[in-house]
Amino acid sequence: MEGRVVRVLAVITLTLQAAKDVSMKVPLELEPTNLDESAWIPVPNAAGEWTWTHRKVVSMMHRKSSFQMSDVSFTLYTRQDIDDDGQLLELSNGDSIVGSNFRSDRPTRVIVHGWQAGGGSPIAYSIRDAYLMHWDYNVIVADWATCSMAWNYVRAVGCVPTVGKSLELLLDELNRSGGLLMETVYLIGHSLGAHAAGIAGKEVTSGQIHTIFALDPALPLFSIHAPANRINHRDAMYVEVIHTNAGLLGFQHPIGTADFYPNGGSHQPGCGLNIAGLCSHSRAWELFVETLMQPEAKLLASKVESLTDVKGPTIAEVFRLDQTIERVKMGGEPSSAGNAEGLYHITTRDSSPFFG
Repeated sequence: MEGRVVRVLAVITLTLQAAKDVSMKVPLELEPTNLDESAWIPVPNAAGEWTWTHRKVVSMMHRKSSFQMSDVSFTLYTRQDIDDDGQLLELSNGDSIVGSNFRSDRPTRVIVHGWQAGGGSPIAYSIRDAYLMHWDYNVIVADWATCSMAWNYVRAVGCVPTVGKSLELLLDELNRSGGLLMETVYLIGHSLGAHAAGIAGKEVTSGQIHTIFALDPALPLFSIHAPANRINHRDAMYVEVIHTNAGLLGFQHPIGTADFYPNGGSHQPGCGLNIAGLCSHSRAWELFVETLMQPEAKLLASKVESLTDVKGPTIAEVFRLDQTIERVKMGGEPSSAGNAEGLYHITTRDSSPFFG
């Protein structure tokens, strides 16, 4: 018993020290979740492990923040760029928009990375390059690496509202200075980036965003009961959620206009045991990249009635898929706005190319 108390005190001491070193502010709902009513909550760390942290410590770490909107950068990429560096769009400088290659007559796509990623990470350049390879679009990458690359997941969660607010201000400035129409905008956010995209969608003042692709929205420290602090189906005309690590690093409950559960949504083929869930969690953006490059016929998912059915159709249903089961495209371009609503299942392979 004494050893157990010592270990608990050690955890509290280390966590309190982290709270002193890293301060933040985020209006998260810290009430007990329906999974665990205790005061201790599991939080992932950069080593791919889980640690238990007391809710009071999390709350204390959320009271102050040194992370500011100026710490978020936005880089525009178009087919007209002379080099690969893109063009920096500054919130406080409308001339940076007017003098850029941004054109309002082109669709605009914004990519928001998650924890342990940055503007130069594979998720950002893979999605960016897939878009520009196939379409003449404005592609903007939001980079909040000064916070997201921190070892402390709690700190990264605390930065999400600021990232979302910064993105909202950029979109409204693009509307004022560049003539951007929100009905031409898609936001693509992975993990914590999905929640930042949702906050931007909630707060934008110059219209409603057309589509948000929420790629395995982060679950730890977010509540199904607090939609104001996370991605929600009302944050755009159409919100598509792709669940790949449901119940661990990602949300399991449907929270979008349409929710897709590849291979059941919780564990992805080819990821092995993967106790921490990182492989399955990353598969969401990997699948999305391929949806931009594959024909629609390979991306069709089958509608299901409830979460108990997302593992896949029954044998009887397989034989009548074309006749009685509604099928819609997951991801891709354009989005399935107006065609998809509810829950969907799709089967993918264990390695690229994922869609057969």
